[in-house]
Amino acid sequence: MRLFGTDGIRGEVGKYPLTAENILKLAKAASLVLKKKNSISRVVIK
Repeated sequence: MRLFGTDGIRGEVGKYPLTAENILKLAKAASLVLKKKNSISRVVIK
């Protein structure tokens, strides 16, 4: 299964591996990376 594409993460929400638990883990990890880099970034969730 291809998860990462040129437009972001791909997959059907609610089905493995894009379960609510895994999405929350990914969001927390992304926020830590952005915080460490002291970057001002825009995050878009569609």
